[in-house]
Amino acid sequence: MSIPTALGAPDAAAEKSAQSTAPAPRASSSPHDFEGQQTTVTTRLSPVTGPDTSWWTTSRRRVFYDAHTPDWADPHQRGIVPDPGFELLSAVRPEEDLEILAEAGVDSVVLFAKCQYGNAYYPTEIGRPHSQLQGRDLFGEQLAAAHQRGIRVIAYYSNMWDTAAAGAHPDWMLVPSPSRGSTGRWPALCLLGPYRQFALDQVREIARRYPIDGLWSDILTAGPCVCWRCQRAFEAQYGRPMPDDRDDEGWIDLIHFSQQVLRDYLEEQRAVLAQERPLAALIPNFYATTFVDAVIGLTTGHLELADIGSSEGYTDWHGLGFPSFASSYISAGVQGRPSEVLVSRFVHTWDFTLRSEAQLRFEAFTVAAHGSTVSVDDQPYASGAIEPEVYRRLAPVFARIAERSRWLDGAVPERFAALYASQRSRELESVLGAEENPSNGEQSAQFPQSEPRSAPSDLVAAVTGTYRALVEAHLPVDLLDERPESLARLSDYRVVVLPDALSLSPDEVAALGAFVRSGGGLVVTGEAGTRDERGRPTAMDPALVDLLGVGFGERSGYTFPYVQLGAELAGDLGDWPLPHYGRMAPLSQIADDVRVLATRTDPVLETDESNYWHNNQPAPGRATAEPVIVERSVGAGRVVVSTARLGNNRARLGHGAYRDLLAELVLRAAGQEPVVAIEGTHHNTEAVVARRGSDLVVHLVTGYPVVPLDLYGAAQPAAIEDVARLASLTLRVRGAVAAARVVDGAEHPLTLTDGRVQIDDVDDWETLVFRTTEQEH
Repeated sequence: MSIPTALGAPDAAAEKSAQSTAPAPRASSSPHDFEGQQTTVTTRLSPVTGPDTSWWTTSRRRVFYDAHTPDWADPHQRGIVPDPGFELLSAVRPEEDLEILAEAGVDSVVLFAKCQYGNAYYPTEIGRPHSQLQGRDLFGEQLAAAHQRGIRVIAYYSNMWDTAAAGAHPDWMLVPSPSRGSTGRWPALCLLGPYRQFALDQVREIARRYPIDGLWSDILTAGPCVCWRCQRAFEAQYGRPMPDDRDDEGWIDLIHFSQQVLRDYLEEQRAVLAQERPLAALIPNFYATTFVDAVIGLTTGHLELADIGSSEGYTDWHGLGFPSFASSYISAGVQGRPSEVLVSRFVHTWDFTLRSEAQLRFEAFTVAAHGSTVSVDDQPYASGAIEPEVYRRLAPVFARIAERSRWLDGAVPERFAALYASQRSRELESVLGAEENPSNGEQSAQFPQSEPRSAPSDLVAAVTGTYRALVEAHLPVDLLDERPESLARLSDYRVVVLPDALSLSPDEVAALGAFVRSGGGLVVTGEAGTRDERGRPTAMDPALVDLLGVGFGERSGYTFPYVQLGAELAGDLGDWPLPHYGRMAPLSQIADDVRVLATRTDPVLETDESNYWHNNQPAPGRATAEPVIVERSVGAGRVVVSTARLGNNRARLGHGAYRDLLAELVLRAAGQEPVVAIEGTHHNTEAVVARRGSDLVVHLVTGYPVVPLDLYGAAQPAAIEDVARLASLTLRVRGAVAAARVVDGAEHPLTLTDGRVQIDDVDDWETLVFRTTEQEH
């Protein structure tokens, strides 16, 4: 399906055949020995001499020069200016600034060609040059200074936010859907109007004029638009008016319409870039992790057009665990191709504070350990000057990443658990997740509010809570979705976890069934397959009932029930009742071979406006025999089904028991432990495990947050102020025959006893290398 081009969108069919060069495969090297040979760390690079794509996979130390600067000569950008004589951009020194970046070890930089105000930082003939530059080619000067120092340059381009264009051409503006409301302070532009060609022409101008290494394509999430052009295009496609409410059955159509508008535009932008600068990488800002409403438009399908996948991973927005999740999510989205994650130099993003060195280390090391490029977001002052202290703090961080590049390049993640987060689930969250929260306002935090939630979909909490539970339990976890290429990788894993997978296609059910019957494990939490693709209740696929051994009844009963573990689980996890936020669907159609692992206990009463238990949730009351968690063997594999929403409760309730329960169920379904196990708890240490030839590379990243201050209405973001250190840590590695610890770029042998190795004085990023008898999948 393609949006009609007669409404103002240009016909780019002739250009769509031009595609950028595919990303170069990650290089693999021969296994190395354990004699402690030294790796020379060099952070200064040679001048950029010509087109190349190998840097897509080897560039790991990036700075995002977040230089949106208003132009006070434009009345649409001016606002209240206390000092009109203040000279914006007066202190930009490309040679000195890029030298500071080079000395800090930066190997690539995002420089602004056009910002969200609509100002160009070069003498454009199409857009609006920033008047303060008075014809100066700032972008060109910065690019030349960067290339001279071996730093790759990615041009920043704001797509749907352009204050200047919106002010000059009000008829170009996007009209936000009433269900979404305002797009915020930034006036947005419609991609089916004349602005579309304007933007594409300006991208062509930039790519033709400058030897850019990439284009960072931002602000593709301002929709949906309900202007007359979009209304007419929607009606032409679907034969009905555009919906303005989530309860409208056509809401899913609006989601797909928004997706197609963005895909058509991105295809045209990619064609322009390929024609003018064939080896430049297209890097769309893929902001669409699970917390972003699907109606805004971006989907994993758009990442087919990305040479490098990109996601923002700011911890002040989503918590200290978010860089890990963002890295895994974007890597899964581009299916192992190059990726980057943005982290911030700021305590509160863009407020000119400085993160502590300890937190910069933790966030950057987390992203790097996952194999993604670390892109540090920095904003110059209004004068254009940069803060040198930022780069003083970054230098040792980037030096450590450069030092570890040998153990990062060519590494393939160890496959154990796969967390299933489909695009269809995101779409149903847009419809069903709003039943208890019509504004969908929770999609601004990784861990939503701590309160009972019984909406049919609770995907944000389900996915992120499950992910954190498995990370804290040191179980390697990736993400999968319903794309055929993704389903084809099921056999790489020991176990797949389906949280809130409300809608499953016959192809998905068939793939999961084949996976289990051939020996895989499956853990289902919450309902599965009870809704169709539009979110309407539907009878479960008989093949799914046959696989799970149970069906799901209609969710009812108490909003605060309890989970009572049976003897098989209670021995390790405890026999006290676990509080559960939200109603549970009863299990039905229970097969004879199903084993019950946990039952439901009801509370003493149901809380409402006039009936309540003390000042909080009601205490547990009557125990029932109703099964909550069950398991069965299917073929050579095992299936565990929990109608209790385990990941959701780990996220919303914050109860460590749900982390331990999830980990135990995943291990039961898998039938074995992962190849690497950390003895003891160490929940603040994440283990990232990868294969590199015959070597197993284990990254251990540890962070200890300070106790935050949380005032009513003003929560202090979690922060790390001290570099974490552990006295010792013991790993158990299956099949290990030799071990080494990476220190100062060299491998130092470790004593291996019965498959165990102990490391002492552990700092915030340790890299261990094991030779094992097991080979890469």
